[in-house]
Amino acid sequence: MKIGIIGAGVIGKTLAKKFSAAGYKVTLADARGVESIQSIANAAGVRAVDVDDVTEDVDVLVVSIPFGNIPDLAKTLQGKIADHVVIVETTNYWPHRDNKVEAVENRMVNSVWVQEQFGRPVVKAFSNIGAYSLAVEGKPKGSKDRIALAVSGDEQRSKDVVLSLVDDAGFDALDAGPLEDSWRQQACSPAYCTDLTLPELIKARSSAERETLREKQDLLFIKMQEIGGEYFKIILSGDYPEGFVDHAVDIVREINNLPSRKN
Repeated sequence: MKIGIIGAGVIGKTLAKKFSAAGYKVTLADARGVESIQSIANAAGVRAVDVDDVTEDVDVLVVSIPFGNIPDLAKTLQGKIADHVVIVETTNYWPHRDNKVEAVENRMVNSVWVQEQFGRPVVKAFSNIGAYSLAVEGKPKGSKDRIALAVSGDEQRSKDVVLSLVDDAGFDALDAGPLEDSWRQQACSPAYCTDLTLPELIKARSSAERETLREKQDLLFIKMQEIGGEYFKIILSGDYPEGFVDHAVDIVREINNLPSRKN
């Protein structure tokens, strides 16, 4: 299977490395251009290409860019994505970063809005795990305490492909139903970046309360600022020193009254 990834940020480059290691042929593109991401592609063992070329001869297209940039990308790619290609979107909506999207402010589910921009089915995945955990916490299938990720979409064939990719990346995969229900793993829900096992993730999604999500987002934003700038530099670098702990996981657990992680 051939996979194209748009976005060479910390999530995109991590997925590129994982999919390449799993034996897939991977191409990586970014709005910054080929030259600026060549070293990232080399480190991941993938080929760097222009955004205009990343949709050529692929079976899966992973979109891992800021939520607010989706409309421009959808216009750029209009008519360039073959009908059989599975589109995976990893985004989360953060009003502080993305500016306000009116439809989402009026309660449209994040990924339903993304799907509307592309005008075709998308699958929401790799959106409820932090960059550090995605990079280092993957485990072989059947491992104890394996972290689980939610996969949502309206087309079962596409979801099945992505469920398999989640497993290849080192995580248990939960078929989380249609996109309309994917708000249950949106930012700051109990299922978001809390590093849960499969049974725990199922329970967390069922306990989500949609009307509390924005309040929890604001609270997380405040608490994350208290951690300090060095933390963000490390997270965004993708280069994690020995003994590093992603305290964001603990904060989101605390916000959602979930038990502390086991040491």
